[in-house]
Amino acid sequence: MPPSPRRIEDIGRPRQLKRSRPQPFFDFYVRPHPLHRLPPEILALIFQAGAEDDTFFPITVTHVCRAWRYLALRTPTLWRRITLSPKERMWKERIKRARACSLDIELLPVKARSRRDAQHPDLDPYSIQWHMHMVLPYINRWRSLEVVFPEFAPYLWKVALSRCCHRAGAQAPLMEDLRLEYPANDDPEAFTLFSGAAPKLRSATLNGIRLIWLPSLYAGLTFLDYTHHGFTAGHQAVQDVINMLKVSSQLVEFRLTFPRKPVVCLPCRQEPVRTQVTLPKLKMLHLRVEGKDIPFELARIATLLITPSLHSLRLMDLGRSYNSFSSLKSFFYIYALPPSLSHVRIEHGWYDPRMVTPIAQSHARVRQIVVKRPHVPEQVINLRPLSRSRKSSHNGQPVPAVTRVPSHLPSNTWAKGTSVGPQQHHEHSLRIQRLNVQYF
Repeated sequence: MPPSPRRIEDIGRPRQLKRSRPQPFFDFYVRPHPLHRLPPEILALIFQAGAEDDTFFPITVTHVCRAWRYLALRTPTLWRRITLSPKERMWKERIKRARACSLDIELLPVKARSRRDAQHPDLDPYSIQWHMHMVLPYINRWRSLEVVFPEFAPYLWKVALSRCCHRAGAQAPLMEDLRLEYPANDDPEAFTLFSGAAPKLRSATLNGIRLIWLPSLYAGLTFLDYTHHGFTAGHQAVQDVINMLKVSSQLVEFRLTFPRKPVVCLPCRQEPVRTQVTLPKLKMLHLRVEGKDIPFELARIATLLITPSLHSLRLMDLGRSYNSFSSLKSFFYIYALPPSLSHVRIEHGWYDPRMVTPIAQSHARVRQIVVKRPHVPEQVINLRPLSRSRKSSHNGQPVPAVTRVPSHLPSNTWAKGTSVGPQQHHEHSLRIQRLNVQYF
């Protein structure tokens, strides 16, 4: 529609222009971004998830806008992660911002930024002692402790943990997760952590350290990743692990490794260990091998475990051997796979093509077998559940209709499915005394 013509008397009059409303300095309050419509509680949870992956994520959040900075500074759990490093002022400020929240303490080596610098410039006793001195006054607020030493240096455990052991009042009532790793440790001293009191400790990852296994510290563990320190071997090492499992009988997941280390300096036990340990809640068991063959200690401990609720078994080869272990036949001859198994994973040196079929035929509850070999894609064998026997319609006799057939077969591994009668199926539900591995 064309605009109306202006009259002659209006030509000399200036046209009234419509004034626009002045925009505020921050357009955030006029047209907020949809992200700012999230409730503060949801946004704080997103910040916490990002802080778990990146230590400096909370600092990045505070530089986005005023609203995010206001929320981040009033979320104590966002600042609980303390990674000890030479930046002392920053970590003290983070402890202050965490207020009364529990703390996650990390003592990890700082990697070099350039090739000219040392790979781990802070890996010396004096720096570690200074870092620990900063957080030791707050030991009653520690929720987790993670200490990792990838390279050798003398007296590292002593300077890092001495005041956590012998100091009066060094208890950790909020401690839930513990990770101590020093594979190159040569100090056989045994430590009693947190003055013997950590009632909430549930997870522990240990490698290269001797600890006095007290019930007040480790009775409530549900997860244990244990790599033997190497100061004992043979029957004495087996006895040490059995004593640990007697205390931590509530484990749900257990990972065990016996590395091949030349350090053996403590007296060894001569008599074989015959004491069995019952782990009624254990559901996942990882048996890991680092060398070229299955260690005697690992095989012996496996035979002494009673695991009525075990669902998943992982046989891991950290060395990724191309050939099967020479003692594989002996291991399965003495180790009875529990009948409650539903998932089995076999890797590298643990694998032999003639052992997969007996596992599926002898264990009715096995639903999946995963095979991992060098330079071969991972093979997943999904087994169909056993069908129940049906009654015949003409003579009233039960018909054996129990069939065990895999739904996904790797090449050159499986034969045809076999039919099992009702009586044989009842026998397979009992405890298997040995695995019938056929070696030709």
